Amino acid sequence: MQDGSRRRARLILIVGVALALVAGVGTFVYASGAKSDQPVAVPTVAVLVAAREIPAKTTLTPADVKLQEFNLDAKPAAAMTSADQALGKITIQSISVGEPILPTKFADPKNPSFVVIPASFIGPDGAPAPNSPNYRAMSITVPDPNAVGGAVAVGDSVDLMFTFQFDPASKFQRATPTQTTDFSTKIILERLPILARLASVYTIRVDALTATSTRTSTSRSRRRSPSSRTSRGARTASAPRHREHKLSSRRGRRRSR
Repeated sequence: MQDGSRRRARLILIVGVALALVAGVGTFVYASGAKSDQPVAVPTVAVLVAAREIPAKTTLTPADVKLQEFNLDAKPAAAMTSADQALGKITIQSISVGEPILPTKFADPKNPSFVVIPASFIGPDGAPAPNSPNYRAMSITVPDPNAVGGAVAVGDSVDLMFTFQFDPASKFQRATPTQTTDFSTKIILERLPILARLASVYTIRVDALTATSTRTSTSRSRRRSPSSRTSRGARTASAPRHREHKLSSRRGRRRSR
């Protein structure tokens, strides 16, 4: 009888210890899970973004940019982290509000984006002022052999020359042997600044009226090609062709109109 009571007490003790162990393990697991559910601090970094919609060909000012926190793993590799890295640069693409400012959004310093209207006539909103000059950008194609060997560069000032080939036989019914084909060259535009250059295509700045008259003249010619003249007046040899435009370089007299 006593042995049965002892066995029963021992069994109850063992069961109690087992239940205590299970309760302890359960409590530990629950506590560990609760700790893992707590938010973990994510490292962030300040990234320069657009504070407003920025159109292309905009010179960035402090009002255009701001710093915004990004998760470290979401930060673009080339993103800027300081306003000083972007201020004063000219955009070549539009940038949306909140979009990170990247170096690829700016004009290449070695090949800068040109501005037709001088900066002094551009308002705070990026639009030309009412009193701004009526300038236009116009491109002309100039083969390198006739453009000082392609030495005319952005920032140079040039003259635009027009060469006309005159054939007496095509104008007179009875041309004499002494009336041979000849050429006449005239300077039609002076001191034109070169705004941009892509291979043999040059972009020049002219006023609207001049752009219209020059295009009309160009449409009547078969091709355009330049001869060149340095600022000292020296000319390179260039075989003239029927109705040609020519560039005369004014290297050393860089002027803007």
